[in-house]
Amino acid sequence: MPLELVISDLDGTILETEDYHRRAYNVLFEELGLAQRWSRADYSARLATMGGGKFREIIGWLDPPREHWEEESRRLYARKTELYVDLIVNDLHGGDLSPRPGVERLFEEILQSGIQLAIGSACVKWAAERVLEASLGVALLEALATVCAGDDVAAKKPDPSIYLLVAERCGVRSEDCLVVEDTGHGLQAALGAGMRCVVTPSELARKDSFAGAVARLESLEGIGLPSLREMWAGGQEPEL
Repeated sequence: MPLELVISDLDGTILETEDYHRRAYNVLFEELGLAQRWSRADYSARLATMGGGKFREIIGWLDPPREHWEEESRRLYARKTELYVDLIVNDLHGGDLSPRPGVERLFEEILQSGIQLAIGSACVKWAAERVLEASLGVALLEALATVCAGDDVAAKKPDPSIYLLVAERCGVRSEDCLVVEDTGHGLQAALGAGMRCVVTPSELARKDSFAGAVARLESLEGIGLPSLREMWAGGQEPEL
């Protein structure tokens, strides 16, 4: 039963970008004329809440209240996504942001081995692809087996739909997949899909529960494909 597919989350896993969402929300609040600003602690408390819950809260701050909150939520989410991507791409181009340690080297090793590599992200697809291209390059983006994103599924993580869809599109059974995640709700999505999961916690998710992960690592630095296969097969977490 070989490892056939590695699926990586994007935000927090490939790039330490979770705080860029917070910054994008705060720019959006400024555009809306709202006095509210989310601190890191504020946003961390909301991190497990997908966009709908956050935007219901935000719309409640608006004066006058919006009658059609779902339509308004979609509009605000689209604007927040634009702000998020602009912040990330600007910092990538400016050298203030780069992939987390070990990510690029490990991804290249996976692709060279013939094992499929795919992305399963809660982000909308156009934004995920733009960030992947800016951070990892066009060649690696085009080498991915698939990119499944938030607009491909009805339910977001911790629902397993995104990872089940990736496996289906790649023609691989869940038990032959390994997921790389950074949050507790991402881990639950992987486990719910019947997949094994390695966790490299992002800054805002360090207090999450990672029970059930085959390994919890500070980063992918020094992790090669042999180590990844060992973890997937149930081996012990390597000492780093």
